[in-house]
Amino acid sequence: MPHTIGPRDWAALLLLTVLWGSAFAFIKHSVGTLPPGALIFVRLSLAALALTVWAHMRGHRLPPLTDRRWLWMGGLGLFGNALPFFLVSWAQQYIDSALAGILVATMPLVTVGLAHVFVPGERMTVRAVLGLIVGFAGVIFLLGPSALAALGGADTLAQLAVIGAATCYAINAIQARLLPDTPPSVSAAGMLIMATVFAAPLGIWDLVQVENVTPSAWFAAAWLALGPTAFASVILMHVARTAGPNFLAIANYLTPIAALLTGLLIGEVVGWTVILALAVILAGVWLARGGKPPVPPKVQP
Repeated sequence: MPHTIGPRDWAALLLLTVLWGSAFAFIKHSVGTLPPGALIFVRLSLAALALTVWAHMRGHRLPPLTDRRWLWMGGLGLFGNALPFFLVSWAQQYIDSALAGILVATMPLVTVGLAHVFVPGERMTVRAVLGLIVGFAGVIFLLGPSALAALGGADTLAQLAVIGAATCYAINAIQARLLPDTPPSVSAAGMLIMATVFAAPLGIWDLVQVENVTPSAWFAAAWLALGPTAFASVILMHVARTAGPNFLAIANYLTPIAALLTGLLIGEVVGWTVILALAVILAGVWLARGGKPPVPPKVQP
């Protein structure tokens, strides 16, 4: 029986976008004194440790090393964390963050196509595609249409790297749905353990060379590990398996809004264009959901 999207699904999705959206401010602060490779390694390793402990506290155990689920979790760690983190970080040496953000936002379009082929029950409709295109237009409007001016220029390889990262995230959303039956805490812990293994060579290289890292940078790295990575990974697994990768892809449109709201808390100015962009993005979400309005999650006493 197909799963019906309900208030709990929307609550989980919104919490996921808040966690992911808050990450940008903390990353910006942390990389001031902590190199990106070191930050990624610290973030992934602490998150993997936290989720492994949490899984054990819930009575769950990691599968034996001979279990084929490690291959799936290795794929999740590679395509959901290690590889896209590297591609985006490398690319942003050559292109600005606005263009990178727009290119990463192509992920839902890729997800729709992959889900149509690989996930039973996930069928692509004209209305869903139209909704995703409208949402993508809203992301462009949010980040600034002028950012597209550099598209196709001398930094084409960097642009392709970011599109590759978006494709990685789409593959990860599909993999999370097709993962053999595994508790979300176990699959998330295994994913992050494998991602840590992939990130270790560059991360350790950076760590042995760092100096004068501020305490606040370490705090930011710790929050990135526990919030936007560890806790968010469990939510991601849950949403992907229950509501499907197409529904999960909506987070890619809402996360920039959460990031801008986080910016308000640290004193950044948000103009009227953000309100218009939010309206366009939510219109795209409405279309992608087949014309059903977002159901506001009910707050429990």
